[in-house]
Amino acid sequence: MAGGDVANMGDWAFYEQHFAHARLQHYLARTSGDAAAAMELYRWNVAVSGAFWQSLAYFEVALRNRLDDRMTLRHTARGRSGHWVFDDARELGRDANGPGRHRQPYKDIDRAKQRVRDNRKTMSAGQIISEVSFGFWHQMVSRRQMALWPDLADAFFHAPNRAQPTVQQPVERLREFRNRNGHHHRVWSEDVQGRYDDLLGVAGFIDPDLRIFIDRHSLVPRLIAACP
Repeated sequence: MAGGDVANMGDWAFYEQHFAHARLQHYLARTSGDAAAAMELYRWNVAVSGAFWQSLAYFEVALRNRLDDRMTLRHTARGRSGHWVFDDARELGRDANGPGRHRQPYKDIDRAKQRVRDNRKTMSAGQIISEVSFGFWHQMVSRRQMALWPDLADAFFHAPNRAQPTVQQPVERLREFRNRNGHHHRVWSEDVQGRYDDLLGVAGFIDPDLRIFIDRHSLVPRLIAACP
């Protein structure tokens, strides 16, 4: 058959050839040496990782848009011109250590600006925000940015309280899980259900209908139930 022998693709040797012996040992240990079960677990891991990215795609965009809205309102209320993401007020660490020597979280904005330049896009606020990492939004709701929290708390109008840890803690866990997922590490050893609950929880703080939408279109619950 053109493209290879399909039968061989189910062999342990095929998996070791393409997915690395050392990497697969974790799966083999988890399945008590059962190679067939280890291969099934590997395929499940890839499937649930991909499904989580789908849910994150909805969540991340909604989170950043809501925080952008609140930061824009804050910026306007203070009578400032331009857009908050350029940090002309030097609140987010721009030039904190001298011209061009930034602190976080502005460092992430500066990196996003470089990606806009590299992609030869217009240096607009919208383009920059689209390039900013998820870690930046975690920093915006972290304890280091508590001065912003009174204004950002309303982004999570449906949260049970206005306490910053109510939002920061699940977002931090999601950031760590997202990074692990992004490097294609195993997630079966992680609390996948817990991280999905975190995602839905914060989505619900933003808008209960957003939570319903993400859950309705997610394959994660079905895959968790089918974990080998």
